[in-house]
Amino acid sequence: MMEGTYVSQTLALVSRELKHWYRSKTQILTVVIQPMIWLVLFGKAMSGYIHSAAPGVDYFTFLALGMMIITVLFSSMNAGMTLIWDRRFGFLDKLRAAPVPRGVIPLSRVLAAMVKAVVQAILVLIVALLLGLDTNGLTAASAVVCVITILICAACISLTVSSVFVAMGLVIRNQEVLTGVTVLLNLPIMFASGAMFPTSTFPDWLRFIANGNPLTYATDAIRQAWGGMDQMISVPNVGLPESVLIVVVVAFLVTAGGMFFARRALRGD
Repeated sequence: MMEGTYVSQTLALVSRELKHWYRSKTQILTVVIQPMIWLVLFGKAMSGYIHSAAPGVDYFTFLALGMMIITVLFSSMNAGMTLIWDRRFGFLDKLRAAPVPRGVIPLSRVLAAMVKAVVQAILVLIVALLLGLDTNGLTAASAVVCVITILICAACISLTVSSVFVAMGLVIRNQEVLTGVTVLLNLPIMFASGAMFPTSTFPDWLRFIANGNPLTYATDAIRQAWGGMDQMISVPNVGLPESVLIVVVVAFLVTAGGMFFARRALRGD
């Protein structure tokens, strides 16, 4: 009975978050426009240079597949911001006073962030297809594998990132400070990964950091599932199943840790 109540309360708060997001048409429009700008300005501009350095590689396709995970990263880093707004308007205090398990509050934000991130990743894929994403190497079977890989990797990266920032949102109560931390971290996390360039081109110290970044394995998995990019894989000795497994394990461990610290932060209020 308690398990059913826990699940229903979690789903109710997830539904609330998703309704707020769905009603904000500007946010959804931004999700489509922002990666389009990256793909058109950066993907097209760099494609000639990359092609000269690595003949036969379509950099636009390479970047488009990585852009899905970058979009997930940026979206999930905002997960803690909703808690600050709820605290400011008193809704968080009402939740803490209600007969709701403490774990439901951060878990619902993380799950809502995951759903939003997966939807955004699919939107980026659709935009990339419209802009010329190369599908010549895809068969019906490989397309199914690729979509499943995208869904798993997007969900796991979102769980990893959002659980950290939800916990930070409960510890850092100031919106400006949390925004500053987000801005400080998003670009280093993005560039210190294989999302935009293969890490084989990085200096040794940066390659060491990037090869420990779960974004690298998520983008590698998607590109391996897509096919035709063997020379642009960041960690070539790690196959598709192993890359997905790494992303899933990291998501489980980081989410568990994030939820632990989030509950402690709620009890300490």
